[in-house]
Amino acid sequence: MDQHANTHGASITDRGSARLLAVVEVEKEQRIRCQQPGCNHTVYKAIHVVDEQGTLLVLGSTCFAKQYGSPTKLGDPAYGNGGGRVLTSEERQMLQDNTRAFIERFAKEYLAHRAAAQAKLQSMRARPVPAYANFASWPHPLIRQKPSPEPAMAPARPGPWPWMKPRTSMAYFKLKDGSAWVRVERHDGQQMLAPLPVFEGWDEALPALCGTADLEHTAYVVPDIRRAIAYLRERAVVTLVTGVWKDIAGKSAETSW
Repeated sequence: MDQHANTHGASITDRGSARLLAVVEVEKEQRIRCQQPGCNHTVYKAIHVVDEQGTLLVLGSTCFAKQYGSPTKLGDPAYGNGGGRVLTSEERQMLQDNTRAFIERFAKEYLAHRAAAQAKLQSMRARPVPAYANFASWPHPLIRQKPSPEPAMAPARPGPWPWMKPRTSMAYFKLKDGSAWVRVERHDGQQMLAPLPVFEGWDEALPALCGTADLEHTAYVVPDIRRAIAYLRERAVVTLVTGVWKDIAGKSAETSW
């Protein structure tokens, strides 16, 4: 390990001077040792790379939380979105042997990805916006609607997403950063996370653990709903689980700030 990554003898006293640079993962069989003095554990999930007054620290999630007060004390990482990308064997070796070179490479990759995402967003602006993506056009739950010509026993409107599976529950999450997301089930049973309302940059707002952005559906395709929900709950100021769309729309209107 080079001198920049060696933490033995480094004192973490001024938490305000620390900066979280990245959160990554390695394969289970390629665990690396946490550099917290006195910790002899090896880690492979949620490896935190921190800049502590110029010294780079590579910490496991438990030691990180103990040192800085909580898992979220330093906020989101400077590079990446906290999803914990799995490193290649080469990257893992670089993280261990030359942490500064690894971070420089990781940052360059992240910035290039962000630039590409911005270019993609510019392209999206030229496309027609789906009707259900325009929150302003949705019926407000507090505005009295004209009587529906449909039978009185017709099911309540399931939501603004035409691909949503009828009679399934939804979960609303209003996050501390001001964005809001709804967990919605697609017709084929696939769990999705849709921004509510849609905002510029929504397709790069969530970490990889929440899935990949599907521009056609204006939502993320979620591979592991439990991990995604845990991520959202940790950052949410308002949550609501319901099977009634008007409850979601009402809560969105209440928390629009």
